[in-house]
Amino acid sequence: MTVWITEADVPEILYTQSSGYIANRDMAFFSSQLGIKSLRYKKIGIENACQSFIDDEVENILSPILPGDIVFVQFPTWLNYQVEDFLIEKLLSLPDVKVCLILWDVIAWLFDDSDRDFTKDREFRLMNQSQLIISPNEKMTERLVKDGGIKAEIISMGLSDYNCVSPPSFRKVFKKELTFVGTLNKTDFSQYDGKLLINLIGDPEQLTAEENGKTNLNIIGEIPNSALPRYLNAGFGLVSYHNRDKIIEKSYFSGAERYGQLNNPLKLSLYLASGLPVIVDRCSPHADRILKEGLGLVINELNDIDEVVGGINKSHYNEMLENTWKYSIKLRSGFFTKNVMRKAILYLSDQS
Repeated sequence: MTVWITEADVPEILYTQSSGYIANRDMAFFSSQLGIKSLRYKKIGIENACQSFIDDEVENILSPILPGDIVFVQFPTWLNYQVEDFLIEKLLSLPDVKVCLILWDVIAWLFDDSDRDFTKDREFRLMNQSQLIISPNEKMTERLVKDGGIKAEIISMGLSDYNCVSPPSFRKVFKKELTFVGTLNKTDFSQYDGKLLINLIGDPEQLTAEENGKTNLNIIGEIPNSALPRYLNAGFGLVSYHNRDKIIEKSYFSGAERYGQLNNPLKLSLYLASGLPVIVDRCSPHADRILKEGLGLVINELNDIDEVVGGINKSHYNEMLENTWKYSIKLRSGFFTKNVMRKAILYLSDQS
């Protein structure tokens, strides 16, 4: 029996632009330390090809798989829907091969926060055809069952790991300021009226004119992903998806605020892997863990920041640094990946 995991083969530049590709690469990297082999596929060149070429490419990708093997599919694959569906359905049709979907994102929920019936959407249909699903966390698992109609077995990862190419420094400066890294059009910063500074790392084009004019926002711009762990050396890392008034300019990801109650944000893993204490929304699936493990603070909304951070002294901050550094070691060594993959392999191996 061979255990496989899908891995996107994309140009290096995409790892500086897309959290999806970073998570995909890191999952494959940490899984390889358990002896799991990569099934690599190219994104560029296959998506706009004719069906006969796609057929041949998919056959070639899946050709090493034999009866009795286990295949983990990182989902979404970031191929277009036509190719993704064909690849996964072809894989599901292979005789005596067990398939597990590692669920990174539910795209339908990221763009749609309604309560419509999602159970017949393609994402949920593919999930229900697999033998097992690895969900980001328990809150996502609960909604998959309740609103997604998922009948397949589900196990939860908890937190996502993060591979730091350059090791971060334990030393952090005690500052009452925050840093937000990532997609800037998922959060409405225009309503932030606090005095404490929020540093924004990301594409400035994703900010509104009002946000660009606020003096309590320091717009840094984009920084290469590989450089971020050493750059994050002061204050707190912020994870928030507040968009209370559904600002039109910020509504491309129209389900982002609700989706932030379900996902494993890469920025959260980046902060923790860098050894930086965090601030998360109270509705985050990770809020309880952050408080229980002493990894940071929790807010109800952005304008709670002054009060919540204002009550922290250097001694308390250093305690959070110690706790966060322990988690940094876990995330940088693939602790959560290896734990859930071992459980998944054990479960699938027992299925007839």
